Amino acid sequence: MKIIHVASEFSPWVRVGHLADAVGGLCAELARQGHEVSVFLPGYRQVLADPRAAGAESVYKHVLELGDASVSAETLRLPVAKNLTLYLVRRDESFDRTFPYGPPGGEYEDSDSRFLIFCKAVADALCRWETPVDILHCHDWPTALLPLLLRLEERKRGTGVVGRTVFTVHHPAFQGVYPRRTFGLTNLPEDLFAPDALEFFGQINLLKGGLVFSEVLLAPSPAAAREIPGPGQAFGLEGILNRRRDDLRGLLTGLDQVEWNPAADHFLPAGYRAGAPQGKALCREALSRGLALDPATRAGALIAAELPLMAALGLGDPRELLPALRQDTALVLLGTAAPAEMEPWRALAGARPGSVVLLENFELGVLHRVLGGADFFLGTARIEPSPHHAQRALRYGAIPVMPRAGGPMDVIIDLGEHPAEGNGIMFEPTVDGWREGLASAQLLHDDGEHREAVRARALAVDSSWEKFTPAYAQLYREII
Repeated sequence: MKIIHVASEFSPWVRVGHLADAVGGLCAELARQGHEVSVFLPGYRQVLADPRAAGAESVYKHVLELGDASVSAETLRLPVAKNLTLYLVRRDESFDRTFPYGPPGGEYEDSDSRFLIFCKAVADALCRWETPVDILHCHDWPTALLPLLLRLEERKRGTGVVGRTVFTVHHPAFQGVYPRRTFGLTNLPEDLFAPDALEFFGQINLLKGGLVFSEVLLAPSPAAAREIPGPGQAFGLEGILNRRRDDLRGLLTGLDQVEWNPAADHFLPAGYRAGAPQGKALCREALSRGLALDPATRAGALIAAELPLMAALGLGDPRELLPALRQDTALVLLGTAAPAEMEPWRALAGARPGSVVLLENFELGVLHRVLGGADFFLGTARIEPSPHHAQRALRYGAIPVMPRAGGPMDVIIDLGEHPAEGNGIMFEPTVDGWREGLASAQLLHDDGEHREAVRARALAVDSSWEKFTPAYAQLYREII
């Protein structure tokens, strides 16, 4: 098949969150399995400055309407692997910046126009595409308006290159909501600023555009597809998700087995794998020393957690965890949220110096080292559509301790329900459940033989894209 993916992140070229890994992993594996895959990505500064991009050639020049103005852009083509081609939409005024979206915890003031320009340029390129395309697959709010823009542009020009459109909502909390004036930049018919289209409480909601106008909708796990239409799960978009429930599927995303490989991870002081886990203890000792953890925590559980980007996604005030933390337990917190969102976590770390450590705006290598050294990985979000955090924890033998929510439910076998097969601990997404999960993890840590048996099962889990990609290919074939 001929497949085009459009995203604002694409591993290994630009990564902010797990979106990059999801798109990069899926596209690479589709290409390896023989499909002809193209990926459209904004021409960010870090991408164009990459030596690998030196051979990119200009293939399309664009003059685009943006409200009352006209703006120019160009699309560059760069073959990156067999069957895989990267297309970069270059407009330096929009994308030649330090960060893809904005400084940590924030976004650029013109984020709406930046990604509208991106979508309009891609729509123009596809209307000039020389061969038919089976699937156009868009990801998250920065690309959500593309299916609508494309179909309208095809109608205007009398072309129809793209067969079917697919849209994945990786997390419904991030929607691209902007003031009414942003609608004017779309140059769309005025009747589309309506509750059954793009209007959202007097504003424009870009994610809603993808949910309304794409032909097939995806969530990053079957559990997420069941959950996000439910009350309080989609941040105001439950209505449209319910109306389109029959078009919403859930397919698991995978994990890059090369990048996330504790047996050959250059960030770790020692390698380990299923069947040979000895290096895990060396990684734990190195992490404990490197973070200057209290010696009293040496014999207790070392628990890691990656924090939600928004307090609204969390399980409650993290300081409510203190009564559940034993004195010999160490907790390592990884956070990239806006400063105001981090305050409660700073308070938690301040209440237990030496045993609770907060690492903010960390580099990727830090995450690898923390996963490598942690005994457990604690989920901190009540809404978690993606299985990504759970899959990384399993891969690194950091036994997942996560809420019964979304993607983790599809990859973790709960030890409480399946004692002989369990590879993790699941709890109800409440403050009390959070505490109970911590208590279960600390008790499991005390039973060394049982703990290591659970860890061995975690390390043996296959989360590869090779395993999950055939389901995407099957879906594509069903709908074209």
